[in-house]
Amino acid sequence: MKIFDFFSGRDSSRQSTGALRRSQGISIVLLVLVTVTVAHSDSLFGDLPQLGQQDIRQQNRETSAGLRYLSFLNAQGMTTQDPGVTYYLEQSLLPLLPSYASDGNARDLLIFGVSHRSFNAFALPGGLIGVHDGLLEHLRETSEVQAIMAHELGHLALGHHQRLADSRRQSTGLIIASILLAPLTIQLDPNITFGMIYGAQGMAIQQQLAFSRSMEEEADRMAVGAMRAGGLPLTGFIGAYETMADIQRAQAGTTDSPYPGTHPNVRDRLSDLRNRIDQDAGSDAPAPDLPLCWVQLDRNLTVRASDQRCTDYQDVLDNPHDDRRSAWIALLEAYPANPYLIFRAVEWLESNANEQQRASMADILTEQARLIPDSWLVALSMLKLDHELSSQQRRHWRSTLFNQAPANDLTVWNTLRHAFPEEAERGRAFRAQAQSSWITGDRERAVSQLRRAVELSNASAERSRWEQQLRSWERSMER
Repeated sequence: MKIFDFFSGRDSSRQSTGALRRSQGISIVLLVLVTVTVAHSDSLFGDLPQLGQQDIRQQNRETSAGLRYLSFLNAQGMTTQDPGVTYYLEQSLLPLLPSYASDGNARDLLIFGVSHRSFNAFALPGGLIGVHDGLLEHLRETSEVQAIMAHELGHLALGHHQRLADSRRQSTGLIIASILLAPLTIQLDPNITFGMIYGAQGMAIQQQLAFSRSMEEEADRMAVGAMRAGGLPLTGFIGAYETMADIQRAQAGTTDSPYPGTHPNVRDRLSDLRNRIDQDAGSDAPAPDLPLCWVQLDRNLTVRASDQRCTDYQDVLDNPHDDRRSAWIALLEAYPANPYLIFRAVEWLESNANEQQRASMADILTEQARLIPDSWLVALSMLKLDHELSSQQRRHWRSTLFNQAPANDLTVWNTLRHAFPEEAERGRAFRAQAQSSWITGDRERAVSQLRRAVELSNASAERSRWEQQLRSWERSMER
């Protein structure tokens, strides 16, 4: 398409007049676009922000935005409502938290799974991290998952959401300016109008892509430091990014051909990371108690690691249901007091075991559970064995679960809804009901139930936490 057509079959006087009017229009357009750009230049070229630089109002806005998006994912059934996966992600994240909180301004983090087979993880404003099933399926080791998580933590710690919002405001300003001027320029020449709008959009897109690439590189650099500080194998970066490169090659034909995208070329990132790691593999890091392959097997994902723990767990799952009791007992003895195994064993008891199997295994499970009294996943498991618990044990486990429950796990909160039947505990029952409603997307009902919980609470510290949660939910519902 020809944007400017100064030389046509029209007579010279009309050409001169038309050219003058067009040049005047172009001058006005350029003046407005330059003014919009300069007004926001600090957001593009300023120094990197310091950790903890955001004020509390900005944190509240980010948390509200993240909660709205998470509520949408929950309502669409896209989040992984599997306590075992939630526990695995939380445990993988724990060694990275000291670096994230090093600014003395630690905020609550909420990590959740996404039921999608694409290789992806993402950070949402307000400290939310989502991990796709596809990412768990394509990686081999927990250190690789942790490398990706460290990268997403970098986005949060460096305030990238706010910086991207600033960039988008500038880009949006360019496009809005071109659209507002359209009624003027359309009278001069339609080609000017369309060219101006397309040009502004192109500038905006290119600006955002370049900005996003720089943020990805910044997050990579911070992630290396977080992994080092946590004593985690830095080779996890190499494995994760090589997998990413292979997937990118399969999707785009080759990783070496440049094409527009928000992530830098993966091979370039690998080269940079190898230089930063500089042979420091962190080999002294202990192997996690919960290998990735256990989660892969339970989610029906591909297992890619060669590990005896994978083989042992596969043997249990391959046993016929009627004969699985002895296999579970052998596995629990081989890896004692493991919250993940206790939870999965209780799941099997609930769905397939007869009364005799249930009674004999319940003793083994409750005995192992006593060794890890502060685990919320064990507490959830024990509450599912309600009939086998004493009243004292029941009080302990429900208190543990209530105080440590992950915010986005529906199974946990539905269990807690029925764990407080006494009149004096109605406040906690309403609190659990409110969280269940929130997860399923009924936000108005959730707010109403949480208000009721606040009214019924007799403990000042507890009531204060619930009031803070109520304000956060109410802000997230504002438009």
